[in-house]
Amino acid sequence: MSLSVGARHRFEARAGAAPDPGRLTILVADDEPAIRAAIGHLLKQQGYRVLEAVDGLEALAIAAQHSGPIHLLLTDLRMPRLDGHELHRRLNRQRPETRTLFMSGSSVAGLHPAAAFLPKPFAPRVLVRKVNQLLRPQARSR
Repeated sequence: MSLSVGARHRFEARAGAAPDPGRLTILVADDEPAIRAAIGHLLKQQGYRVLEAVDGLEALAIAAQHSGPIHLLLTDLRMPRLDGHELHRRLNRQRPETRTLFMSGSSVAGLHPAAAFLPKPFAPRVLVRKVNQLLRPQARSR
């Protein structure tokens, strides 16, 4: 991924404005701490509420404890204990309104062709643009 932990402050203004994110919540699940932190920081800078999980099991626990809506699940496909595919399936049963954006630096095997996907590495502006595209209808209908 192109995001570097030390360079977070440099891309804030260049990443692009969110579509009035207001109180939209994103659950980020990635087992790599530096990537998860950089993504979380970027999305918070764009105005989103961000919940962070180290893997799919923790993401499900966080979702179960979160009383408000989760508008987007941003998940790595390959994680220990519970991968992104299974996380999406389980979370979708509990919260069918939650959209999912998958990301991976390796295989996309088993991913539905119509699924929203972001290949790693990616530039911060690409992530922000993709998230904004996926959340734009929800931002308008809040």
